[in-house]
Amino acid sequence: MKAQKYRTQNNTAPNTGELLKAFYKKRRIHKAALARILNRRESTMAEFEKNTSIQTAVLWEICHALKHNFFADLAAQMPGAYTTSVPADTTKDERIAELELQLKLSQAKYDALADVMKR
Repeated sequence: MKAQKYRTQNNTAPNTGELLKAFYKKRRIHKAALARILNRRESTMAEFEKNTSIQTAVLWEICHALKHNFFADLAAQMPGAYTTSVPADTTKDERIAELELQLKLSQAKYDALADVMKR
């Protein structure tokens, strides 16, 4: 029996058909309408749900049509220890540092006013 590519240590690839099906159901997406947006047949859309994998370009089109990032959903299923080329989002860290500085300044003003009030 030939070993399957890309399947190691019992890690199986996520089923993109099930991912799409669950999203359509949860968001009440009509496949006929989505098929019209993507300029595809409704039967083709049904096949995407039946298959366990999908071409990246097709998933990209579906993401844009539905304004939903399925790639992020798939990436979230990867172990956190895996590397990525995506730069880290530091906006929260920068905002926290800015707020901490504002807090220090406010505390210094409060302390100065409290000292003046004591006199």
